[in-house]
Amino acid sequence: MAVTTDKHRGNGHRQDSAMRSAPAAHQTATPAAARTERAGLLLGAFGLASSLFVLTRLLEGWRVSPGSTEHAFSLLGQRLSYPAANLAAWVILALAGAGLAVTLLAVVAAVRELAGARRLGRWLTGAQVGLVHGALVIADDRPRAFCAGLISPRIYISTGAIAVLDDRALQAVLAHERHHAVRRDPLRLAVGRVFSEALFFLPGLRELIRRQRGLTELSADEHALWATSEDRPALARAMLVFSEDDSGEVVGIAPERVDHLMGAPPKWRFPVLLCAGAAAVSALVVAVGVLAGQLAAGTATLAPPFISRQPCVVVLALIPCGLALAAARVALTVRRRAS
Repeated sequence: MAVTTDKHRGNGHRQDSAMRSAPAAHQTATPAAARTERAGLLLGAFGLASSLFVLTRLLEGWRVSPGSTEHAFSLLGQRLSYPAANLAAWVILALAGAGLAVTLLAVVAAVRELAGARRLGRWLTGAQVGLVHGALVIADDRPRAFCAGLISPRIYISTGAIAVLDDRALQAVLAHERHHAVRRDPLRLAVGRVFSEALFFLPGLRELIRRQRGLTELSADEHALWATSEDRPALARAMLVFSEDDSGEVVGIAPERVDHLMGAPPKWRFPVLLCAGAAAVSALVVAVGVLAGQLAAGTATLAPPFISRQPCVVVLALIPCGLALAAARVALTVRRRAS
């Protein structure tokens, strides 16, 4: 097993520098990947910005007072207030609710990505056993090679991969992963996933993010071929090794990667109409927010409805509801344990 110290780190740095100045000849996936990534980031940023914009319009169009208001009705002996607003204010409120949901989805998705990256980082730290050609070697009998790390991406390869790959195929794999590290692809793809989950309703955005992943792999294949002097057989052998399952059966190689390895350009076309539709949806949200915000007039109160002269009536009415909810929860817990 060719696990060494860091004597090949200089070679890895030279290849990283050379990749930045790689010639553009025969590289069709690289510009397509960059174009797709830019479009996805712009649409995602525009969508999040429009969501935050309608939230600001909510603060401008609605007035909230801490005291009581004249808009109230009696229920169970209590005087309960309700918001008073025109149609434009309700439109702003609905848009702001959607914008708040999008913002929360983005925060949850971002936290999930960060937590996943930290868990993977802790596991990789404990699994490291050495270095080979500047890549960190992890103890794993399965053939694996990948780039991980959102801020400072590193290349990892398993002992199982080193055992089955010949030197030329190993160089092709490491060149492929170095391209991911130089471009910080883990971070780029994570941002794309956050946008895709938060702005799921934008037409074309999910397809752009999905296609970004595929073109990123094709772009790394192109740089691997350039770094290995067009050694296509070596890259093909590596692809075959990483496509096998534990039983040794081939579980699937992406047909597009095989075609691209043989010299065929990517067949995917940039979805201009879908991207225009997604941009139009975000622009429509902003336009409605601007127009409705100019006419919105709404008032509400923060006064708790229970604090009045007869709070006991409301409290007594809520007791059966609370008991019913508690009984339903107990019944659900018992049913789960029984099953």
